[in-house]
Amino acid sequence: MAGLHLIKTYFSDSDEDEYDEKKEDDDKIVNKQTRLTLPESILSLKGVTYEEVTDNPSDHDGRIRSFKHERGNWATLVYIDYTTSDCLCTWMKSVANNLPVQGEIISSLHISLSRTLVLKFHWIESFVEGLKLLCRGFHQFIVQLTDVKVYCNEERTRTFLGIYCQNEDGTLKRLTEAIDCLLAEYQLPPFYKDISYHISFFWCLGDKQMYLQKILPSLTCSLNKFLAENVEDAYVHVKEIQCKIGNKCYSFELK
Repeated sequence: MAGLHLIKTYFSDSDEDEYDEKKEDDDKIVNKQTRLTLPESILSLKGVTYEEVTDNPSDHDGRIRSFKHERGNWATLVYIDYTTSDCLCTWMKSVANNLPVQGEIISSLHISLSRTLVLKFHWIESFVEGLKLLCRGFHQFIVQLTDVKVYCNEERTRTFLGIYCQNEDGTLKRLTEAIDCLLAEYQLPPFYKDISYHISFFWCLGDKQMYLQKILPSLTCSLNKFLAENVEDAYVHVKEIQCKIGNKCYSFELK
């Protein structure tokens, strides 16, 4: 009731006869009253103002966001996690040290099964559950590493070197198609039409495809020689699928 007293002033019904005489005086008093500041608890009901996030490429080695950061939108990727052996890691570093362009070795390796997507916050729970059920319908499978290829992102702001991956029994392709169907339920874009499954291990700024294409044959020859001597590194046994939403990672086991 104290709150109501701050908002309105009531006249007593028994004072109706004196109303006309006191109206002028009452108006003067009301006009002199200082307006009360609304409590923060009431002001907050009007909505919340969020600070806009401004992207600064210098904060992450010059990389530029593919899409604007917006509150409630979560960057999402479906992928196969890959842990390299020490020997293969050494090979990757030796390749990077002898390239005609300046760049960085990628520390967290994976095989992408989707584009980088924008997932709404209220979709996350159902999307994760749908992906979990989807993965239960697929058996574990083998992926083979073959040759070295060069890739560039859609914005042409970064170039990558990757090890091409192939799957003989078609499970990888069917899995990707099933994920695309799930994405369609949320009106999200499917994976690329001409899919080239790969493990990116090196990146550099800008479109440097022209410089790297020339040395791909020698890089592939070097990789094939390494894999012939380290056969265990030529194959990846895929037992689970990962999904990263924001900073949170989910893992889904295959049959």
